[in-house]
Formats: sequence, structure tokens, C-alpha cells
Amino acid sequence: MKTIKILLVALVFSACNFNKSINKDLVTGAKSKGDGLGCDDISIQIDGKKEKRNIFNFGENVVFAFDGIHGFKEQNGKVYPEMSMVVLKKENQMVLSELNLLNLTEGTSLSPLQLQANLIANFPYKNNEEYEVQITIWDTKGEGKFTYNMPFTIIENELLDVKSTNIKYTSTYLWNETDNKVVADNKMSAKDKYLFILEGVDGLKIENGKVFPSLAVHLTDNKGNELIASSNLYGNTTVDGLDASRFTKGQIPIILEFNEGQFFNPYNLHVQLKDTKSENKLNITTELEIK
Repeated sequence: MKTIKILLVALVFSACNFNKSINKDLVTGAKSKGDGLGCDDISIQIDGKKEKRNIFNFGENVVFAFDGIHGFKEQNGKVYPEMSMVVLKKENQMVLSELNLLNLTEGTSLSPLQLQANLIANFPYKNNEEYEVQITIWDTKGEGKFTYNMPFTIIENELLDVKSTNIKYTSTYLWNETDNKVVADNKMSAKDKYLFILEGVDGLKIENGKVFPSLAVHLTDNKGNELIASSNLYGNTTVDGLDASRFTKGQIPIILEFNEGQFFNPYNLHVQLKDTKSENKLNITTELEIK
């Protein structure tokens, strides 16, 4: 689910920096260092808007934009930049490594130059994990280098309201299968296919290596009509049981598809995971706008 996307676009800027520089953003804790390469401006963009924060909601699309990168050696009117992105968990545990992202073997003549690194914030967060993104830009035809490091944390996506009775989980979210991304708000298209996903469930009573869950799903419009109504998607599995280890390590996906037509918004989605061998349960609700 992790996605890196690099864009090259021509922009106009008036600011200028020296090619040797060290800067720190006191708001986000980001540090940048130029050695032979300079950058007019660095911004964080989320959902198309510039932000000044390093706490991201799970699944947010975070763009690091480097505007007016300069200092590259030119060859026949072209420059040859390269970029890498690494994400480290605290204590230097690598969770993402993307090297040689640009692969511009024929170079680029765009000037001024902007490079963008696109990061999906979908790393584990339930244990207050701390991360650092490290982005490096360098000149493949020279010695110039520019580095950018920023600490960040991830919090639960506020789209879903979760109430738990003795059941733990690592993450839960809505996934747009059509666009291949986490749903960040409650706006949904009837043309797209979605998945409700629950991961890393723990807290069900184990008997002979098995757990006995039930899973209810209801999607109701504002007139009380149910588009989805299932009291237990697991059916006979509730009686027969599931392998406890595989259930805990696995993923619970629920397909959400809509027929185009008249919609009575908002819709209430209610998912309940219950342990049939105890009183433990997990209730997840949200309101959706379907268009």
C-alpha cells in the first residue's frame, strides 16, 4: 500500500538560497542541508493544501515539494537529478526504502525545477510509533547533494469511530480499491469499489487453538433503508472456529459496493466484531456521503 510518486514540473520563483546551507523548521522539526545544491522553498502538501505539521492521519497522502532546486551541472542544456526516500522507525529500523526514484537517464531541461516525493502515511501507529523521513536529492553528473529529514508520527484516521471492549487491533480503515488508496474523508463515489479493513485483531478467547468470531455489517441511509444488512458474515465459522494465529496476523476485509442511482445521505456504516465465547467486542461506526 506504500506509494512513492515523483513529479517534475516547471514553476516560477523569485527567492534564492546559497548552495551551502543548513536550515531547521521549528514547527515540524524538519532539517535540510544543501551542499552544492540549493532549494528555494520546501513545503508539505496534504490533499492539495500546504500544511505545517508532522502529525499525519493514517492513510493521508503527504507530498514533500522541493521548489526551485538548483546547482546541478548542465550538459547540453539538461540537468540530471536523482532522488531517494527512506523512512526509519525509531532506533533506525527501516520501514521503507525507495532509491533512484527519478531514473532520468536522458535528463531534464525544466527550469526552475520542482521535485515532489509522495508518501502515504499508512505505517503502524497503535503503539505511538515515531518515524523519520529522509529524502536525498543529488546530482548524478556532479558532487552536489541536498538532504531533508523530518520526524513524524501517525494517528488514527478520525473518519472511523471505534469503541472497543477488550479487543485490540493494529489498524482499521476504508480502502478505495479503484483508486488504490486509503479513504481520508467521508466522500465516496458510487462508481468506485471500497473495502473496510480491520488488521491485527487480538483479544478473542482461544479454545483448542481456535477463535470464534462473528462479524455484523450494516449500512443504512437517512430514511432507515439498509443497503447492506448482515448479522454475521462468518456464518458457520462462528461454530467451527478459525485458526487463532492466522486470524490475529491476518486482515479482515469487507467489500463495499454501491449501485448508481438516488442516494439518501448521510449513510451510517456500523461494523461489529464480537467474540462468541466472551463479552469482548469491537464496534466501528462512521457516516458516509455517497455520490
